[in-house]
Amino acid sequence: MSRNNFELAYERINGRNYPNHDSPSNATFGLQISIEDDDETTLRKCCCWWRERFFTLEKLKRRLPILTWLPKYSLSDLTGDLVAGISVAFTIIPQGLALSVLAGLPPQYGLYASFMGCFIYAFFGTCKDAAVGPTAILSILIAPFVALGGIPYAVSLSFLTGCMMFILGILNLGFVVEFVSFPVISSFSTAAAITITASQLKGFFGLHFKASRFLPTIKSFFKNIVHLNPWDLALGVLCLAFLLPVQMNKDKKFSKKELTNPIKKIISWLWQVVVTGRNAMIVIICAMITALSQTNAFTLTGDIDLGLPPFRFPSFSIHTNETDKEFTETFSDLIAGVSVISLVGLLETVAVAKAFTSSKKFDATQEMIALGLCNIAGSFFGAFPVTGSFSRSAVNHSSGVRTPLGGIFTATLVVLSLLTLAPFFEYIPQTALSSIIIAAVIPMIRFDDMLLIWNAHKIDLIPYIFTLLSCLVIGLEYGICIGVTISLIILLYQMARPRVRIAMRTTPDGHDFLYVKPDRNVFFPSVEYMKVKINKALPTRDKYENFCVVIDGEHMFRTDATFGVGIKNMIESFKATGLLPIFYNMKKLVLKAIKNSLKTEEFCYCTSSDEVYRVIRDHMKNPDVGASEPNHNHPTARYWMSQSFEGR
Repeated sequence: MSRNNFELAYERINGRNYPNHDSPSNATFGLQISIEDDDETTLRKCCCWWRERFFTLEKLKRRLPILTWLPKYSLSDLTGDLVAGISVAFTIIPQGLALSVLAGLPPQYGLYASFMGCFIYAFFGTCKDAAVGPTAILSILIAPFVALGGIPYAVSLSFLTGCMMFILGILNLGFVVEFVSFPVISSFSTAAAITITASQLKGFFGLHFKASRFLPTIKSFFKNIVHLNPWDLALGVLCLAFLLPVQMNKDKKFSKKELTNPIKKIISWLWQVVVTGRNAMIVIICAMITALSQTNAFTLTGDIDLGLPPFRFPSFSIHTNETDKEFTETFSDLIAGVSVISLVGLLETVAVAKAFTSSKKFDATQEMIALGLCNIAGSFFGAFPVTGSFSRSAVNHSSGVRTPLGGIFTATLVVLSLLTLAPFFEYIPQTALSSIIIAAVIPMIRFDDMLLIWNAHKIDLIPYIFTLLSCLVIGLEYGICIGVTISLIILLYQMARPRVRIAMRTTPDGHDFLYVKPDRNVFFPSVEYMKVKINKALPTRDKYENFCVVIDGEHMFRTDATFGVGIKNMIESFKATGLLPIFYNMKKLVLKAIKNSLKTEEFCYCTSSDEVYRVIRDHMKNPDVGASEPNHNHPTARYWMSQSFEGR
């Protein structure tokens, strides 16, 4: 029996010749391939590589960081985590209610999003200070999708966003966030803060209208301003009058020398309590005012369900009396939001981790995995997308958190509030929640960054301005994409336009030549640009017969395959006009790229200035030297190139 196609394919892949299997046993039982000794060794090495790569204790500790700090956990760690966890809970509970309303969801969904992420992050997170939960920017990004598909869309966004973050982390693709430049981040944050503030005008003034984007919100606000509620406005102004001064002075502290005074020590402690619990104080006081007033003067939050959310899988199909959408339609509606929310969420978490964690302890890949798991797990409990909150992380840090276990105490208090305090939450006025959000986002409006960008690199104002205008006019999710695109276009343009130092030099023999030195790596878009710059710097045509152009590659460390083709075309163009390009001081990778596209005898390369001078002298005496056989007694750069390239 002749060998079957599978065996032939196996032999071709492995490059081995196996004997025919024509015995009756093979005809009966099919193809039998024996494993030779070298195959067994290779298989063993492969298994060892996989074990060392993915299944060592070190890798397990990296993917489950709790195994690193839990064995060394102490009573002092417990005390610090408990205090910090309680402090963050007093911040996240009122913020969660407010951010849920900002996202267009019932208030309790902000608490649903506030506990599961804290639990998961305690096991998988690497930054002890990071406080995971809802944030203002993510909430305003979610709002348009909630308006489109309601609660199911918010929960589905959490699941899909978590999956994307998890995949990015597993594939070590965290570097993608590095392509978002500072001007884009600054402009996006400013636009988001302005949009968030505009969205809260409705609750602050006691108005009733539907709008999610900036321009429609402003238009509806001025259209309905005559219907404002003076009680809501007055209470909101009082709330801001308390929150804004505390927000601006939250970092002020007595010096260590002043804290030796007992009275100042008590004042310092009371100030920290006010700073940490300012949002909770506003919520409690305003709820008591509305509960005791026995009037309908204030616009209240409304009924909030008591108890924990039920565990259920995210639904990607919506079937109601008004809407009937299957998975494909839902996915197409959400995919743009998933991409943007994932990017923004990763940026926020990375910013928090970098601000509070040393570079040695910060693992960006693990942070992405942890954040992805937080969102995936939260989606089973009705949560919308979450990330690391900078304001709550600052509270966590200042409260003396010792390990990520502080998040478990925060999550526990959120769960207890859902089980016991839900009836109290319905007395919270909308204007109080709006005041909390406005006070939190006002510091994010940083127009002073424009001056910083102007002084540093004026061209970076282009992505800044385009991002700001796009976010306000079109929408935040589209604005950041436009900003990143423009920023990348500028980056590519700058890569294609390296600074090229060009000067006329003279050899010791008195021969003039053109010296060219790029200041960075030269890729294929840069070759034509460099050629144009060289042509402009050349003397008139009648003066550069047999002229030499020396290209110094000191700053060229790497390039691409197309670069070699571009260099080949440039050399042919120069030779057609009587020019001899001489490459000098090139790195190995650059030489390899050029050699792959050229014949050795067409390429003139020198390793020292003496070689450059000798080649220029020989070329001036005999322009056709490159076409003749080299003199082995006095080797030229062409001969060196052909003999010694492989050894470099």
